[in-house]
Amino acid sequence: MLARPHILFPSALKYGKIIISRDLEPYMMNSLKAAIYSSSSEEQTMQHAYQLGQSLVPNSIVCFHGDLGAGKTTFIKGLVSGATNCLPSEVNSPTFVYMNIYEGQKTVYHFDLYRLNHADEFLGMGFDDLLYANGICCIEWAERIQNLIPPHAISVTIQHTGEHERHIVIKPGQSI
Repeated sequence: MLARPHILFPSALKYGKIIISRDLEPYMMNSLKAAIYSSSSEEQTMQHAYQLGQSLVPNSIVCFHGDLGAGKTTFIKGLVSGATNCLPSEVNSPTFVYMNIYEGQKTVYHFDLYRLNHADEFLGMGFDDLLYANGICCIEWAERIQNLIPPHAISVTIQHTGEHERHIVIKPGQSI
């Protein structure tokens, strides 16, 4: 079970702004409609992501949305660090190889589907099996395989709002 966001994301109180759209039932992320953060640095973005990475359980799927340069890979660096204890500097975007695997306390499959033309390519490479491989899937450009994403997937949308400012919205998926 997951803690309340003010426990799940304690850094939000120190480093950024958090707005919860409604009161939460104890320890249930599924009751969260959305968590909205403002971040003014890569470090703040990674800190929010680190806390999320620590809380994710096997078979979690996190779909990332945002323009080029919005901070999706930066967020994933923090998430992978929280989930695996890898250093953020060890995490990079798999743009040209489609996927990197990070192992530690948990296994994270990091997909970058920017170059993917059709969901059939994802299926043809056998990547769909990893959505249910007892790891955590982080999918940049998830809209390219939207029809393959299960309803329990978490959505992270990052908007670039200034030179160093980011607006981050985290929405949980439907209960399984």
